Amino acid sequence: MKKPKGSLIIIGGGDKRVEAMPILEEIASRVAPTKQPLMVVTVATYSPDGAADEYIQVFKDLGLQHVELLDIRTREEAYDQEYVHRCKGVGGVFFIGGDQLRITSQMGDSPVYRCLQDHYLDGTLIAGTSAGAAAMPETMIIAGPGDESNRVAALSMAPGLGLIRDVVIDSHFAERGRMGRLLGAVAQNPRNLGLGIDESTAILVERSERFRVLGDGAVYVVDGTEISYSSLSEDRAGGVVSIFNTKVHVLGKDDCFDLKARQPVIPQEQTE
Repeated sequence: MKKPKGSLIIIGGGDKRVEAMPILEEIASRVAPTKQPLMVVTVATYSPDGAADEYIQVFKDLGLQHVELLDIRTREEAYDQEYVHRCKGVGGVFFIGGDQLRITSQMGDSPVYRCLQDHYLDGTLIAGTSAGAAAMPETMIIAGPGDESNRVAALSMAPGLGLIRDVVIDSHFAERGRMGRLLGAVAQNPRNLGLGIDESTAILVERSERFRVLGDGAVYVVDGTEISYSSLSEDRAGGVVSIFNTKVHVLGKDDCFDLKARQPVIPQEQTE
C-alpha cells in the first residue's frame, strides 16, 4: 500500500459517553469541510439498526448534514456494485463496534473495502471504535482473556484491514485489564508496537507517521524491540508467557508518539 494521505481516528470504545463527545466532534469537524457524507459502517455488529440510528443522530447533532449508512451483512453485498457506488464521494468513514472478525471476513479485499481504502490513500478520514479500532492494523487481536496474565496459546490473532502497519491495537484497555494480552500479542512479533487504548479515548494518526491522544483516558504503547527472551515458543501450552526486557510508555491527552522513531514526543518538542 502506498503512503496514505488520510488520517485515522482510532477509538478505544466507550464513545457514547459524554466524556467521548470531543472525539466525535473531532471526526465531525474534519468531515464537514469536505461537504461530502460521513459513511457509518455497521458490518461489525449483529444488530446494526439501533446502533446506526444512534450514531447518525449524534453526528447530525454535531452539525453534519449528510450522514449515510453502509449496512453490509454478507460478503456478497461487499461485491454488489450498488454498495460500491455508494462508497464513492464520501468525506469520512466510521466503523462502529461489534466483532472485528466480521469486518475482515465480510469486507476484506472486496470492492467495497478497496473503494474505502482508496479514499483513505487519497486523504479521507477513517475512524473506528472498539472492534472498528482493533481491525485497522495489518494484524488484529480477535480473542484472548483479559484481566489476567497471558498464557501460551491463549491468544488468537488474524489479518486485519491493513490501514496502519507495524502496530497491533487493543481497545477497552484499562477497563478490561488487557495489558497481559497486549504484551502477549507484541511477543508474537516484536516488530509490532502494541497500542492499548482506554475507553472514551482515541489516537489521531496522521499519514501513518505520528499520533496524538484525544480524550481523557490513557494510551499504552508496548515496544518489544529489545525483548531478550519470551517463552512463547516453548512447548508448555497453558503456562504463563514470560517476557523479558519490554518497554512501556503511557500517554495522556494531547501527548504525541512518533511511530517511525518508536518514541514519544517530549511535550516541549511537540510545538517545535
